[in-house]
Amino acid sequence: MDQPAIRNLTKELAEDLGWLEEHARTQPAHAAQAGILRFAAALVRNVAAPLLEGHAAAPLHVAVVGGAGAGKSTIANMLCGAVLAESNPQAGFTRHPIAYVPATGAIAWPSSLGYLGPLQRLSRPEPASLDADVYQIRRVGEDAHQFGVLEKFVVWDCPDMTIWAATGYVPRLLEVSALADVVVYVASDERYNDAVPTDFLRLLLQAGKVVVVTLTKMREADAPAFVAHFQKEVLDKMPALPVATLTVPHLTPAQVVDPCRNAPLYRVPLVNQIFVLGESAPNTRGRTVQSAVHFLKSHQQHLLSVARDDLAALDAWRNLVREGQMEFDSRYRREFLTTERFRRFDDALIRLIELLELPGVGRFASKTLDVLRMPYSFAKRLFNSAFARPEVIGLPERPILDAALAGWTDQLRKEAARLGPAHPLWKHVQQGFNGGLAETIRERFNDSFHGFQLSLGDEVERTARAIYEDLEKNPVALNSLRTGKFAVEIAAIIASLFSVGYYGFALAPLTSSVIQMLAEYFGKQYVDHHREATRARQQALVTQHLSSPLMNWLTHWPSTGGSAYEKLGTIMRRFPQNLQNLEVAVDSVK
Repeated sequence: MDQPAIRNLTKELAEDLGWLEEHARTQPAHAAQAGILRFAAALVRNVAAPLLEGHAAAPLHVAVVGGAGAGKSTIANMLCGAVLAESNPQAGFTRHPIAYVPATGAIAWPSSLGYLGPLQRLSRPEPASLDADVYQIRRVGEDAHQFGVLEKFVVWDCPDMTIWAATGYVPRLLEVSALADVVVYVASDERYNDAVPTDFLRLLLQAGKVVVVTLTKMREADAPAFVAHFQKEVLDKMPALPVATLTVPHLTPAQVVDPCRNAPLYRVPLVNQIFVLGESAPNTRGRTVQSAVHFLKSHQQHLLSVARDDLAALDAWRNLVREGQMEFDSRYRREFLTTERFRRFDDALIRLIELLELPGVGRFASKTLDVLRMPYSFAKRLFNSAFARPEVIGLPERPILDAALAGWTDQLRKEAARLGPAHPLWKHVQQGFNGGLAETIRERFNDSFHGFQLSLGDEVERTARAIYEDLEKNPVALNSLRTGKFAVEIAAIIASLFSVGYYGFALAPLTSSVIQMLAEYFGKQYVDHHREATRARQQALVTQHLSSPLMNWLTHWPSTGGSAYEKLGTIMRRFPQNLQNLEVAVDSVK
């Protein structure tokens, strides 16, 4: 994969996760996931992207994190080998990340797209309490960092972890935590099991981060018991374990001022542990990247779950639209097609029966048979006149279609108004109706109706004509039917005359009438078959040209026009494939 493709891949992944983060913040039920999504996006920007773009593994990064007042700045000072971080008892005093680096030498900072996300580097030192989306770099003198880990690591003093849904300095903490190759998690004896820092520790371990737990502010004599209790109450409930659990009891003012000389008992184990974890920069950074990709892959469904309610609402909308289409088609069939006689088929039946009579000279014989069938013809007309039901006159086609469309639209509008308070999608649809969606539906329907009319055209006329024209175009079949019918009639009459003698003259008209009645019956069945086929074709044309295009447009309407649901649909389609491509790209670098 070339560099432009890699940049586009990591950019899309990070942006999609960022969009899902903002989307989660708008939904109270998913607001807590906003932090996890920010963390995932930061893994892509700060860990995967620099590796894929060929940046060096060094320097490594160690992030000091923990709850409010845990003593993070003191631990950062220990790692750096001097009093640098601004220790302050005020909870939340450190509100933007501060990176400590050696006094001399260039900083090998990756130039990958989106590195450190929205955080901007400060050009001059500022107090740690500055509340802005920034980070600052502070240089550490040679005499100090000789005693610390700055030869291999950038040490980050991070803001407190408070609440997951926070939009202020917590995302800054998540940005640096994702970047870190090693995380020092600090928990004090006073607040070692607060819910949010504990959840944050769980996230770090789930993400495969190398975590060193440092417990602080207990009495030195209580340290073993505190470690055991922390193990039981916190660590035993985690998905993985930290690489070490160290303790730093209450420090005296002198120990805080010069931890290198006055607190080596607590500082040296911590520094040694960090050095061991960063012994090989390429291996350590490779492990960080592999853990990041594994976390993204294994938590893919959870990361996308913020869209679960939206997808359910979209499915409900689509089902409602489809139900409306089914009712539209059913109403057209009930109110128009079932009552539509297609009179042209009645004319076709008469023409078909006439075709079965002999032409030319044979017409005299047919006329003679017509005379014999006169009693039957008279009785038939009399019966039809006496028992025929009044003809049901159906409504014209267009008013029925208009009424069906109005019913469909009204049902959608009503459901949108009812469910509007329940979910933003229904509110979006409701606003659409308030802004002219119904009129747009009507316009699209009118455009489709024109195409329907062109397709329908003289469908009925052609089908009805085909009933007898097909016979006319096939003289062999037509003459066979004619002569066959005539021969059967003559044979039946002759048989009746010879079988009953004198009374055969009375039976001859009856015999001829029966033959004619059978011919009309089978002719009617044949014509009715084509009549029903025409109904089915006309129903199919209504579905093809009117209801189906409108249904497809309506089901996708909430996800078009630049709406949030259009972006959501794009993310749901491309995110899994992009994540798969990221995994392949990272594996190819190993």
